Amino acid sequence: MYCYRCGNQIPDNSTYCNRCGTKIQTVVENVRRPNIPVPPPRPSRRHPVIESRPIGRIIEETDEQYDETIDMEETRAQYDEIGDKIIFRINQTFYPVAVSYFLSIISTGLVTVVVSYLALSFIVVLAFGFVFFIPSILKHIRLTYTFYTLTPTKLEIQTGLLSKSRRNVPLRHIQDVFVSETFKERLIGIGDIMIDTAASESTIRLDNVHEPRKYADLILEQLHRWN
Repeated sequence: MYCYRCGNQIPDNSTYCNRCGTKIQTVVENVRRPNIPVPPPRPSRRHPVIESRPIGRIIEETDEQYDETIDMEETRAQYDEIGDKIIFRINQTFYPVAVSYFLSIISTGLVTVVVSYLALSFIVVLAFGFVFFIPSILKHIRLTYTFYTLTPTKLEIQTGLLSKSRRNVPLRHIQDVFVSETFKERLIGIGDIMIDTAASESTIRLDNVHEPRKYADLILEQLHRWN
């Protein structure tokens, strides 16, 4: 055998190297030590295994939840559509405004004749024409932005352009519906729908409605469903 330090060849039973004096006993024991079976390694500590959910199953459940959400939204939309279904939405007929415009034109024409006869300035005609047409224009605006809306649950009256007024009359509070027509109004097919309610002492009027009997019958038809 050889010294592990200086490489000198020494007898097998030597304890020290005869050249460098290094102790050889430990090296010999290590070399001659019989093969000792190595114990098996200790098993590593394993963490609990958590079963993973398949991706396909997650996607399927997500799709099912998404479908349920869509179904709920569609059901809610259908309910809102039924609850807010508009049976009719009308406004006042143009006939009263046309009469007002006609009177304004006649009045302005008369003023023009008088101004021409007196040889006055044409500014006088413009001033009187402005005064005559202002009420007709205001009436036209009020007519354009006045709506009568009937749904299965309520009657809504909306008026105004800049300053809006909205009144909702539940159908369950309506007691009577009738039509008021003068002889002139019957000739041209317009009239007023009068509505008596339990919540108000005054009568609600839907003024200047074209074919008032038709719309009064629609209101009565909805009242029968509540009764």
